[in-house]
Amino acid sequence: MGEPVSRLRYRYVGRASLPREMSAEDARQYCSLTKQQIQQIRDASGRQEKNALALAVQVVSLISTGKQPERKAALPPALLKYLCQELNVYRVAPSIAALKTIYDSEHILRRHREVARNIAGFEAFDDATEAELRKTLALRATDASSVDELYTLAEQWLYDRQRVIPGERALRDIAREAFKDVEALALRTVRAAVSPSRLKMILKVMFEESLKPKVTILEWLRQSVGKHNVKNMNKVSARIEYLRELGVDSWDLSAISINRVRGFALNIVHRPPSESARRVEDTLAVELVCFLKYVLAELSDEQVYRFNRRTGDLVRSGRKNVQKKQAAQSTAFRESMQAMRVVAGDTSQTPSQRLKAITEMMDEMLGTPSVSTAEVVRESIAGNGSRVNTLLKDIECLAINGDADSKDLKIVHALQQLKESGAKELPADFDTSIVDPSWMPYVTDTDRVRALDAFKGYATTQIRHGLIGGRLHVSHSSNYRSHDEMLIPLAEWEASKDTICESLGLPRDAHEFLAPHYELLKEGLPKMETEIQRGIVEIDDKGSVRIDKFRALEDDPDLVSSKQTMSNIIGSVELPDLMLEIDSKTKFSTILLGREANSADELISLYGGLLAHGTDVDAKGAAAMIPGIRPSDISSAMRLLETPGRLRAANDAIVAFQQSHAIVKLWSDGKKASADMMSLDATKHLAQARQEPRRKSPAVGLYTHVLGSYAIIHDMPIVLMTRQNGPAVEGVERYNTGEDRIKVELLAVDTHGYTYPAMSVAKLLRFDLCPQLAGLPDCKLWVPRGIEIPESLEKVVLPTISEKAIVEAWDGILRLIASIKLGKVSVSWALARNGSAARGAVVQRGLDQLGRLLRTIFLCDYMTNPDFRRELHTLLNRGESVHQLQRAIHFGRLAPDRGRRSDELKTISGAHALMTNMVIAFNTAHEEEVIAKLRADGLPISDDLVRHIGPVWFGNINMRGTMSFRVERYADILLKPRGGAAKTARK
Repeated sequence: MGEPVSRLRYRYVGRASLPREMSAEDARQYCSLTKQQIQQIRDASGRQEKNALALAVQVVSLISTGKQPERKAALPPALLKYLCQELNVYRVAPSIAALKTIYDSEHILRRHREVARNIAGFEAFDDATEAELRKTLALRATDASSVDELYTLAEQWLYDRQRVIPGERALRDIAREAFKDVEALALRTVRAAVSPSRLKMILKVMFEESLKPKVTILEWLRQSVGKHNVKNMNKVSARIEYLRELGVDSWDLSAISINRVRGFALNIVHRPPSESARRVEDTLAVELVCFLKYVLAELSDEQVYRFNRRTGDLVRSGRKNVQKKQAAQSTAFRESMQAMRVVAGDTSQTPSQRLKAITEMMDEMLGTPSVSTAEVVRESIAGNGSRVNTLLKDIECLAINGDADSKDLKIVHALQQLKESGAKELPADFDTSIVDPSWMPYVTDTDRVRALDAFKGYATTQIRHGLIGGRLHVSHSSNYRSHDEMLIPLAEWEASKDTICESLGLPRDAHEFLAPHYELLKEGLPKMETEIQRGIVEIDDKGSVRIDKFRALEDDPDLVSSKQTMSNIIGSVELPDLMLEIDSKTKFSTILLGREANSADELISLYGGLLAHGTDVDAKGAAAMIPGIRPSDISSAMRLLETPGRLRAANDAIVAFQQSHAIVKLWSDGKKASADMMSLDATKHLAQARQEPRRKSPAVGLYTHVLGSYAIIHDMPIVLMTRQNGPAVEGVERYNTGEDRIKVELLAVDTHGYTYPAMSVAKLLRFDLCPQLAGLPDCKLWVPRGIEIPESLEKVVLPTISEKAIVEAWDGILRLIASIKLGKVSVSWALARNGSAARGAVVQRGLDQLGRLLRTIFLCDYMTNPDFRRELHTLLNRGESVHQLQRAIHFGRLAPDRGRRSDELKTISGAHALMTNMVIAFNTAHEEEVIAKLRADGLPISDDLVRHIGPVWFGNINMRGTMSFRVERYADILLKPRGGAAKTARK
């Protein structure tokens, strides 16, 4: 299988000894020796078989674990057999229990250790290495969640630099000191930010009873307020006001990293208040202050989200009135026609009189303006004074600020002045220059009470657009702070932008970036003209574009029979056995725990936590399925899984294992992926739930990125019926930042997953966003002014792209992309602040114009290259097949009390992706084995056939019923060794 990839290379790192149950395959993969190393071993051992084998054991132990084995270290039989074959010693591999059995002399053992280091290319752990390690851990400790996590990072750091890993106690002391230094820094920061008297008061008041009986203030702040309605907006507002009264919004905790603040806060979230109260005062002070700061930011984001959604509800409510008005107008038209018919048949009048009367009636009918959707919406919002007042009252708790020259900020100030003056109607001398012309008829109404309601309605919509577009901001939120706070500081950018762009590989000159794209455009338009002439592409008189649809492939009998044969050979599988097998190959449990499990019960509880998060069972249900495990143990594991980054790291390990199989190359080269959303049924009690359009029931979205080889490489929860361009681009960017993996160069999405700015950002992040457009017949080709347009394309080509707009925005665009690459902001934030709500901003216009150019180039390829078009369809279809597997794993709905916190919802998404990846990795490994076996038996299975057999079947996997985890089979690999052997597994 070659050299281990990605996280797989750390499988045995840090272990005192290799597991006795090591397989022959693992021995070849993790303990392989080069020809040069084999020769060095022979030369150093004096050609004696016993010494050669002993030295080889020392070398491969160092290569695979990073540690030099102890004398009592167990020797796996499979490893001894493999080494004997490689060294060509002992016709029959000897049965040796431990390393000490080989060595007769302590002197030879010490000499072999030194020789093994030289052959393996490792150096001893010296003072210089320790000093460098301490500096590294001091930096990494700012984001680490525990000493165990730092300890694991230290082992991997030393292994990557080929330094011998020292004993556990020495290394753990270094990790503990680094973690303690961060806690000391956090305590100093907290004491500087919060006065001693205020800190003392907070430590006391948090554990007092709130207005709700038998609920402490700490519990009140931790509780989620539930579903999306006005009452719960009031509850969020009350919490924000309370925190601001404590002065939380003014605390400066910038010296503590955001991840560390979150880590301290989650300690409070995951513990009962009674347990937190017993903590040491300094520890409790740090955790409480970080918790309050974190909660204020989360609640502020939630309140903005609720405000935006309620405002959107007002707009949708107004749109419903459009149909009523159109129906009323149609009725009036029909009545007018009937009246004209009566006049036309009135013989008591002369023909000229009848003609005159009919003409007057027609003039009146034709003079009636058609129903305008925007006009009806404005009228509806202006007449909804009570709902608008409630919304504005609920965002008074937010310290909304904005750009000094922003009209939106002037509107906010005008609202504040009207509130302070206690105005019941809009003053006659009110400055209406801040009001859009379309709203002027309502704001200048002679009824000044209605005018006030109209202005407040107008202000509500403008505040919503201002917050989404970034013109307004809330300093105590996470995602709605000002651009200057979120992006690279402007002064730093101006001073260092050349260096930053060079290090990130960003083109400083816009013209240089655009030149090759203009060439692609000039090549693409003639190709379109050629395909039109051939009749492959059709453009009708109205400018609609049509291309032939692909026909579905007919069922291949050989494919069906091959699938059935493989399924029969693999046989039925129990989910616990599947999880244990994949864990033994990837050590995902070690990643999730931050260390190896101490006991079988701890490991099984972790599996139960994964089931409770990743499937439709809860902690009690999982405990009922797993004999001998308590619900409280599973609940503890569920809280542990919320540790930031661990589920994603575990997913990466399983994906790396799946990608290490040769069969994967038949499905994809790893450079292409698709992204789409799967809805997960929920209840109305979940704030992020929206009605799923097809099933008409509440649901949340799980947005997943699926490689062409079926593995899920990124996941995140999203809100239904919202643009998916941010999650689409963000998933690839996060995946591509990882080391030792093939980068994704093409992402296929549906119409919801793209916008013009999204295509621009994706291109600057070095991959192509390729949408399968729902409205393809109505698509236009946007080109720059001055480009020669073939005559056959004139009906669909619009020469309106402004190169000037791109050039003027280029510096701001580069600052935005650099901020993404340096981790200052997420892609989702960047695209949300440069969407339609930011229309008119310089950077937004530049991204929009560049995106139009990129989409035109893409459409030229899409329409003229059927292989490219089929490839995109295949990628999206594979994503849908993975969604079917996901639904089989989680076929129920979220319980009413699940997913109310954003961290919990992210954990549900991550655990669900992990369960899905386990099944895909298991199927991949066994499909490869079965195909090799069938071919060895003489059954012809071609590679072309294998390409159509993806690893997403699940009919043979029992995912329900009583679950028995036979940990004893893998205890030597999965459990922490104790006294030279793994702790006895629970049977």
